[in-house]
Amino acid sequence: MTERLLECLKDDFDFSLEEYSAIKTHFVFSKKKKKDFLLREGELSADYFLILDGYVRTFYLSENGTEVTIELLGKGEFAASMYSILKGTASFENIQCLTDCLVVKIAESSFEALSLKDPRWIQFGMKCLKTALLKKEERILFFGKLKGKARYAKLIKEKPDFVRCIPVQYLASYLGMKPESLSRIRS
Repeated sequence: MTERLLECLKDDFDFSLEEYSAIKTHFVFSKKKKKDFLLREGELSADYFLILDGYVRTFYLSENGTEVTIELLGKGEFAASMYSILKGTASFENIQCLTDCLVVKIAESSFEALSLKDPRWIQFGMKCLKTALLKKEERILFFGKLKGKARYAKLIKEKPDFVRCIPVQYLASYLGMKPESLSRIRS
């Protein structure tokens, strides 16, 4: 598991074994089963989850009880309720495993402690924040400018593994369409 974490962080850190030994207590590894929740709506969260293996989705329930998928995430991506972490209030979203997953959790307080000791963590945090912000803006544009078929084509081009590994109902929700519509587009 340690090797997978170091692989995900290698572009930002070149840890020596001594450095890793000093920080490893900040990380909690866990194996999750398909449909397990990393976070449920209404819970207070102060944790970031790095996906080392598997697929995760974030979603909320609409007024009529329909699940609306906000994000699909895979290996090397972070899942978190930034709203809950930054505002210190209950999450409005759920984070759920779509497959069996290997994740590593780091608390916001641990991240802050690491950042005080090593400026590389500040740079890493800024990179993650910028990536998340850019992803949200692209998603807004993606929905505003592209029709369903073009959204699906973009997803295939950028994340072909998602199309192969994530169930149709979640892909359809993420793309803003009904599963039947996505099935027609796929055929």
